[in-house]
Amino acid sequence: MPIKQSDSELLRHSDELQREAKLIINKLGIFSMLKEISEPSIIGSTKNGLMVWPDIDILAYMKELDINKVIDLLRKFALLPTIQKVQFSNFRELRRDYLKDKAHLPHAYYIGLRSIQSSGEWKIDIWFGEKGIPLNDYDMPSSSKITKEQRIAILKLKKKWLNEKNEYKDGVISIDFYKAVLEYGVNNTEEFKTYLEKKQQLNRSN
Repeated sequence: MPIKQSDSELLRHSDELQREAKLIINKLGIFSMLKEISEPSIIGSTKNGLMVWPDIDILAYMKELDINKVIDLLRKFALLPTIQKVQFSNFRELRRDYLKDKAHLPHAYYIGLRSIQSSGEWKIDIWFGEKGIPLNDYDMPSSSKITKEQRIAILKLKKKWLNEKNEYKDGVISIDFYKAVLEYGVNNTEEFKTYLEKKQQLNRSN
């Protein structure tokens, strides 16, 4: 059973993860490599201080998407210190939207890295998109638009839905927490369950 954390502990843990995430990215020189072919930026929970587990999301926009340039990075990433695993997926041309757990993924090329740190294993997700074409609603508003109360609500819900494999249960994805709290004013577990039920009903009707 997970240990219940106070609001201040949740915020402090998120801040610690955010600091370490930026240190890892800088130490490995990942942005330097990405800048050779794209305009990279940190997005999602790492950008906004909404982290509950060691997961970094990076969006890399290219002037023109070139799968060969993306694939050329795989060897470079594999040779970095602490990188244990490198994975490539084509979610641009080879879609599997008929699978519920795949339909939400951006229409993009993806590189996934696993970095082994003294604190444990870190997951680094890199999405390559074409400049000027947003990748669905994968990213979220800047942290400057998120209140402290909203931040705490999101962290609590994330922690509640996180399983022992550091995955969100019930098919929930990160954007669900952000939309529920920031757009629909969800503030607790029961309200979030209601939000998910309405979302499922809407998906079935479509």
